[in-house]
Amino acid sequence: MKHIFKMGIISTCIGLFFSCKEQVSPLSEDYYKKSGAIYFIPGGNGFERGSRKTEADVNSFSVIKGIYARDKDNIYVMGCPQQFVDTKTFRLKGNIPVDQSHVFVFDGSTTSTTRKCSEQQLIAITGADPETYITLYDTIASLAKDKSHYFYNAQALAVDYASFKILNENFVKDQNRLYLVTQKSINLLNYTTDKIDVLNDEYIILDGKKLLYYQPYQGIGVLETDLPSTNNIKLLDRKTVIIDQLVLIEGKKFEFMDVDANSFKLLEGIGGNSFWSGDKNHIYYNQQLFAEADPKTFEVLKRAVAKDARHIFVGNKIFEGPDVKSFRSVDKAKVNHDFEDDLGHKYWYRPKEGGAELIPVDKK
Repeated sequence: MKHIFKMGIISTCIGLFFSCKEQVSPLSEDYYKKSGAIYFIPGGNGFERGSRKTEADVNSFSVIKGIYARDKDNIYVMGCPQQFVDTKTFRLKGNIPVDQSHVFVFDGSTTSTTRKCSEQQLIAITGADPETYITLYDTIASLAKDKSHYFYNAQALAVDYASFKILNENFVKDQNRLYLVTQKSINLLNYTTDKIDVLNDEYIILDGKKLLYYQPYQGIGVLETDLPSTNNIKLLDRKTVIIDQLVLIEGKKFEFMDVDANSFKLLEGIGGNSFWSGDKNHIYYNQQLFAEADPKTFEVLKRAVAKDARHIFVGNKIFEGPDVKSFRSVDKAKVNHDFEDDLGHKYWYRPKEGGAELIPVDKK
């Protein structure tokens, strides 16, 4: 009993400790006055994220924005005094920290107070001009530039500045070379840049002969497809392109080789995340011919569930039981199931690897 009482007192004290705080400025939910000192408390939630008592001068302390603040002697980031900035000229240019001589990057944690202040320091970007430096987040988040250099993740690039060009979200070039930009690096590719056609944010064509696509998953990298011709190009979505008689999804040729490119369409989803597709002659499930489905009456009801005039399909299997004609998807916000028919059959939809399954409501 004494132990419980003692724990209750401690909990009350902790609650009072964190509740008796005053937010310094509406410009930040991270800095608070408490017990005559300035504290950094991420989001004001000290229970989950911890807190840091700063050494800031309370009388001269002010918030710059977010995790950035200052007093008469220091600039603070995450409540840590910064060792490498000029306090008098420091400012945020947009969201970019700069002083009169440097552009800085912050490589610490913005959500935790567990790191030492020596690990929460702004680091100057070598060679960056604070007056002209801008980030290129709207095109490729990892790139930036100033009047003389391009930068990848705060490192200057050895590229031809005058001819450097961003092609799409994955590829950039200068007059001599083509590069692949990934989340971890920027890589020189062994292609010339004489003629490059940009199809969209995913695809480029080199010299009218080679289609390039970057697949970041499973270590696949750049996928290359030789093109017999490029007379007719049609983009279905950012991952799906039809070039003459070739249908390509995520940089790979459609798996069923006899697909009719002229009439091909995705019937649900996007690119490689589409279960159903079709042309004038056939329906495909995960790019494989599904001969049981009638392309003239076929309709997708929800993700892996579809039907035609004769059958209900769950994935690449015919689903028996419900009335085909009246079988339909319903608004789950209004009823506690996903599908029903006029005969009283009701089903829940449950995703599973490669497709889905339907679970009768009346069965546990």
